[in-house]
Amino acid sequence: MRSTVVEIPFNEWSRERLRRGVKRATSRRKRYGDPGDMFRAVGRWWILTEVRRVTLREVRDRWWKAEGCESPEEFEEVWASIHPRRGFVPNQKVWIHFFEPVPTRGVRL
Repeated sequence: MRSTVVEIPFNEWSRERLRRGVKRATSRRKRYGDPGDMFRAVGRWWILTEVRRVTLREVRDRWWKAEGCESPEEFEEVWASIHPRRGFVPNQKVWIHFFEPVPTRGVRL
């Protein structure tokens, strides 16, 4: 099975955490891909390992560290800064995309 290449945009806050290797998930209002799909960010390839629909509360409470945050409160602040009109709404449904770096040898697209 061949992977589909998808585009997932990241702001500088997220790119910095991808470079440091501390970000392994991103929550979005829309779904950007499926497990097995690949994307390129910060000069390397990443593969989606899981995509699921959850609430922002769940992301804040369970996956803040995978998002690259140092605390649940930081996740809430980062989300609100990216979405200033609506802010952080705990019951809002989002798609969380989990990913890992692709080994640099033997990748074929």
